[in-house]
Amino acid sequence: MFQGHSISTLDAKSRIVLPSKFRKVMTPEADNKLVFTRGMDQCIMVYPLDEWERVKKGLMNYNVFNSQERFFMRQFLMYVHECELDSHNRFLLPSQLIEFAQIKKEVVILGMLTKMEIWDPVLKEKYDNQHPESFEDVAQNVTENILNKGI
Repeated sequence: MFQGHSISTLDAKSRIVLPSKFRKVMTPEADNKLVFTRGMDQCIMVYPLDEWERVKKGLMNYNVFNSQERFFMRQFLMYVHECELDSHNRFLLPSQLIEFAQIKKEVVILGMLTKMEIWDPVLKEKYDNQHPESFEDVAQNVTENILNKGI
């Protein structure tokens, strides 16, 4: 499971080194490959290939005759890009996604259990600060939902 965060830098060729804390939890089934797509709140979502395969199976249940589901599928799948880690554990970040997430040089890589997110640090801080409720209030609400589901 991906957890924690790491600060990394985009090199001149738009590559990022995948931090070892995240590399070591990738399963052999991922075959050293990552899948990128547009995330929520202007971040980039990063899936190991094996997790992406599970996501795709879920997407197969979407109804193409439902306008909201069709819109989501188009927006979500439009930016999908698969790449393999090179011998230095770097991956190439696609230019469309760099532009979408407004990434300049530095990035925050955030572990989100089965996937990772890549953020521009300024946008991440802005996102963190825009919530009217405190972390403690949000934590109380969401943990009550989790606990009520019997998890």
